[in-house]
Amino acid sequence: MNDLLGYTGKNVVVTGAASGMGQAAAQLLVDCGASVYALDIADVSVPVTRALRVDMKDAASLDAAVQALPDEIYGLFNCAGVPSPPFAALDTVLINFSGLRYLTEALLPRMSDGSGIASIASTAGMGWKPNLAKVREFLALDNTLATAQQWLTQHTDAVPDGYGFSKQCIIVYTMSQAKPLAQRGIRINCIAPSPTDSAFMKTLKGEGQIPDEAVELFLPSNGRYATGQDMGEALVMLNSKLGGFISGNNLPVDFGYCAEVYMGQRDDLLGIS
Repeated sequence: MNDLLGYTGKNVVVTGAASGMGQAAAQLLVDCGASVYALDIADVSVPVTRALRVDMKDAASLDAAVQALPDEIYGLFNCAGVPSPPFAALDTVLINFSGLRYLTEALLPRMSDGSGIASIASTAGMGWKPNLAKVREFLALDNTLATAQQWLTQHTDAVPDGYGFSKQCIIVYTMSQAKPLAQRGIRINCIAPSPTDSAFMKTLKGEGQIPDEAVELFLPSNGRYATGQDMGEALVMLNSKLGGFISGNNLPVDFGYCAEVYMGQRDDLLGIS
């Protein structure tokens, strides 16, 4: 079928394109004929249209990238993210969410009817409901990184887990933006991956604070870690024309892990039900 996904000749932006899920998504998009603009602090090996070195927690770095991007954007893939540890909780939230929000809102004027935004959340953020008031307080701030940093510095007791909080913010932000973006024909979704075999996971476990057996508690019943390719494919599907009427969703990409929790078939260790 000719251009089934609708990416041929379209401009797309992928953050975190140097490795893992972002790298997989970038390669798939290149293969689909898109003009891929890759943003990462590390070197990008995928043969993209243009690679830009960007620090997601630095507003000046993000501003420079925005100036270098094309005037029309069909798809934004927010894949950049870091684990905590080894990253401090403050930097983790700034990189994983605040930079994501800043970039997304800078590029929204370049997106039009039919375009889409897809971000990476996590099963670690699925317990957002009990923490919704605090997440909403954070989201009610303006989108500047300086304001985010000030709030996070003043609320360290409320954000003990920077990684989980950053992913809760992505989920709530995605759902809260669905209505205003629908009025412009723009879709926004995120995925919640189960544990994924990646450099990210190796770094997380390499700190020695999260042993293999602890991570394996969150594997789906097929017993395997996901791959970056598994997640890249889900992201590319959501922003494609096949997902043209899908918006406001946090899609668990976990081979049924969350379903097992909802149905009482395994312990709810993350408070997601």
